[in-house]
Amino acid sequence: MNFLKSINLTITFLCFTVLIHAQTVKVDSGSVTVKPSSYEAHWAGMDVGTVILMNNDFGTDFSNNPYWENDIANSTTTAINLLEFKLPIAKQYLGLVTGLGYQNTNISFRENYVLNYDESSVFAVKDPNQEYKRNWLAAHYLTAPLLLEFASKVEGKKSFYFNAGVVGGVRIGSSTTLKGKYENGDKFTNVRRAKYNLNPVFLDASFRIGYGAFGLFGSYSLSTMFKADKTVAIRPLRVGITWNWHYSGSDKSKKGDFDFEPIEEESVEGVDL
Repeated sequence: MNFLKSINLTITFLCFTVLIHAQTVKVDSGSVTVKPSSYEAHWAGMDVGTVILMNNDFGTDFSNNPYWENDIANSTTTAINLLEFKLPIAKQYLGLVTGLGYQNTNISFRENYVLNYDESSVFAVKDPNQEYKRNWLAAHYLTAPLLLEFASKVEGKKSFYFNAGVVGGVRIGSSTTLKGKYENGDKFTNVRRAKYNLNPVFLDASFRIGYGAFGLFGSYSLSTMFKADKTVAIRPLRVGITWNWHYSGSDKSKKGDFDFEPIEEESVEGVDL
């Protein structure tokens, strides 16, 4: 655990350090140009995908704890990556990518299993008296990546890209939600906010591949989702599509350039009265 905390703190520190260089100010005679870094990364944007809970053998079988065999079709991951910076190694073609983001993971349970926990464990039990329309665990994280990125062209909108590395995260909240109907037909939504013995930090192996604004992503957890000895080892696998929003629309290379031309003073000739 101390090792994972150190990794996450290192990634976060690196992110803040390099982000302060993400913007440069150039002053020319007669004009002022404010210009962001010219090296384009593929992190900022939105990720949408599904989550599969896996065991230590990279399988989905939890024979002794069947409640961890999640409903994959209704288990989702969503990420909004707000900030990015690319530290060049070989100009635009090769570099280190970091940034900051937010990630939400929803784990949907099958067969009316209701999640619970105490100081020594986390577990789920079936509720034979109630049918649930929706039943999930939500976990929210602040994230920071450290990725090695390859790009085929200088212009991001027309470039194939691939990056791989690690993404660290710090949990900022978690809850379970139960939705259904009582016997009299009344609808209910019960939300319980708790830690559920979730690990406060995580570290994922991650990759991204695509062209221009669109691509695919995948990540596999190097750390367990829950604290050690609280339940069996559970490692989320996340896969889905990604949208790099700043490559959509107009050319990114033209954004952030603000030129202020000097105002030429008109000569005023004297007027004889």
